[in-house]
Amino acid sequence: MLRDIKKLLERNALTLAILATILIGILSLSAVPKLNIGLGIKSGDKYLHFIAYFGLSSIWYFALKDKIQKRLYNFFVPLALIFYGIILEGLQSGITTYRTGDIYDALANTVGVIVSLVVFKRIIKWYRTI
Repeated sequence: MLRDIKKLLERNALTLAILATILIGILSLSAVPKLNIGLGIKSGDKYLHFIAYFGLSSIWYFALKDKIQKRLYNFFVPLALIFYGIILEGLQSGITTYRTGDIYDALANTVGVIVSLVVFKRIIKWYRTI
């Protein structure tokens, strides 16, 4: 069963990564209503940024894990995702009137990308045993 799931994910990983990237872009530039989940967490949107970019980068790491050289994988993939987050924050300030770019959002995105790389390196060892 796990091997079947593994094959399905591997066949569709790049498509999932592209779709996740598009989804993050759309959500970042559209007028999304504020959600109050009632936890009373200050700067709760920073957690959402962290989770979104942690997930996005995990998907990209998985999609490209065997397709590019390790040096490119460890440097350029995180760098590209960090720039993507920065560009989206800039676009929020520049082309929308209902969203504002925030340096702390970009920082949360960056931390999500970096933490994802560290976690993914540990998980991939287990994954290869399946």
